[in-house]
Amino acid sequence: MSRKTEIGLFTALLAVLAFVLYRNFVPTGSEGDTGPQVIAIQPLQVPNPELHLGRIARLQQMTYTGMHRNIFSDTAPPPSVPRKGKFAEGPGGRGDSRPGAGPPAPPRLVVPLTFYGIAVDPRSGGKVAFFTSGDHVFIASQGQTLLGHFLLLQIGDKNVTIEDTGSGETTTLVMTPPVTR
Repeated sequence: MSRKTEIGLFTALLAVLAFVLYRNFVPTGSEGDTGPQVIAIQPLQVPNPELHLGRIARLQQMTYTGMHRNIFSDTAPPPSVPRKGKFAEGPGGRGDSRPGAGPPAPPRLVVPLTFYGIAVDPRSGGKVAFFTSGDHVFIASQGQTLLGHFLLLQIGDKNVTIEDTGSGETTTLVMTPPVTR
C-alpha cells in the first residue's frame, strides 16, 4: 500500500471516530432534559391494610403432620401406616369384618425402568437387554446392576427378571415397545 493511500485511510478512520464520538456525547434537541422528573405516586387500594396478628400466631403454632420425606431423593417414600377406619374392628374386636378381607398384599417391587428390547451376540450367544428411564437408555447383560441397586438376574425373549439388592425382592418386567415422540 502506498503512503498516500495509508494517509487517506487514516483520515477516513479519524472522520468515522469523530462522528461516533459526536453522536454519543453531544446531546440532541429531541432528547430533552434528562434531569429529575416529578411523578405523582398513587398508593395501592388495599381493602384491609391491617396486620392480622391472631392469624399469624395461629399459623406459627401449627405443626406439619405430613410424610417428612426428602423431595430431592429418588428413593421410594416409606410405607404409610394404615389408618383405622370404620372396618378396623369387627364383631368381638377381631379385626376387619368385611368378606374376603385378609392381610394386605405385600407392596410390589417398583422398578423405574422400561424394558424395551434385547440383542443376542451371534458369536457368544450372550444376551443384552435395553431399558429406558425418561430420556436415559441403559444397556445391561445378565448379572449387571442397574441404577445402583437393581440386579439383572435373567433375560428372556419377552421379559427380564430383576432383583432389588437392598430388599432381595424380585420382579419381572415385560417387554414394551419404545414410545416415539
